[in-house]
Amino acid sequence: MSKINQLESLKVLKAVVEGGSFTAAAKRLNLTVARVSKSVERLEAELNAKLFIRSTRHMQLTDSGERTYHHAIKLLEQWRGLTDELTETLSEPKGSIRISIPMSWGLCVFSKLLARFMLEYPKITIDVNMSDQYVNVIEGEYDLALRLARQLEDSSLLCKKLKAYQFITCASPDYLAKYGTPSTPEELKNHAGLLYSQQGSKLKWQFIKDNKITDVYINPDLQSNNSALFKETLLAGRGIGLIPEFIIKEELLSGKLQPILSQYTNPSLNLYSLRAPSNMLPMRVRLLIEFIEKQLQ
Repeated sequence: MSKINQLESLKVLKAVVEGGSFTAAAKRLNLTVARVSKSVERLEAELNAKLFIRSTRHMQLTDSGERTYHHAIKLLEQWRGLTDELTETLSEPKGSIRISIPMSWGLCVFSKLLARFMLEYPKITIDVNMSDQYVNVIEGEYDLALRLARQLEDSSLLCKKLKAYQFITCASPDYLAKYGTPSTPEELKNHAGLLYSQQGSKLKWQFIKDNKITDVYINPDLQSNNSALFKETLLAGRGIGLIPEFIIKEELLSGKLQPILSQYTNPSLNLYSLRAPSNMLPMRVRLLIEFIEKQLQ
């Protein structure tokens, strides 16, 4: 049996595992099903190990296949990092970046940063996935993921805090003129609340003053898992919201929305960058991270 193309075989193995079949892998890699099958067979012969248990109905990864798959991810990432470093130059960075970002932050903040970045580096192409769900950075093959959270859970990913955003309790001047301005968090129970919530979360706002925490449970007139939805309702004078500052920055500056309870603070919403552990960080990804950090200062 001739020597296999090990790089191709690792790509094929990864595509088969993630696609669930030889056919899906062939379509993903633009290869024939026969070539995919032959590549897996040769890799099994090279490793002297069975990677899949195949039947007419389904295909199951063996323990050896599982170990080989995880090694394939690391080896392919290292190969990609090497080729990136050898082909990129400081004078003309190029290549593609796959990034995942939160939806509302992406529309309110990142869209402006991205436009400036692409003007500065015209040969770098960007693939942006906007979602408030926590994506799997490694399995999704993301070069970079940005997440908004009060605190991240421990993981094997390389993590860096980029910025802390404050929450602003606010309403329109018309609403406050009609219903009054709350002077304490407890008074919010008597107002129409616009509440950010996720499935299973408690319907409450938290306020801090002099190291004392006050929890206010809200019976919301409107709740959503995306705070950007509340802006138009706030502007229409329909209630009070506790909103991340980046969503309503312009409306606060123009006076269309008015902050209240400013003597209280709330737990901050932190923006983190996450990427897979790697000895080689592609220059274009490094440039994007540094650009975002500089723009957010």
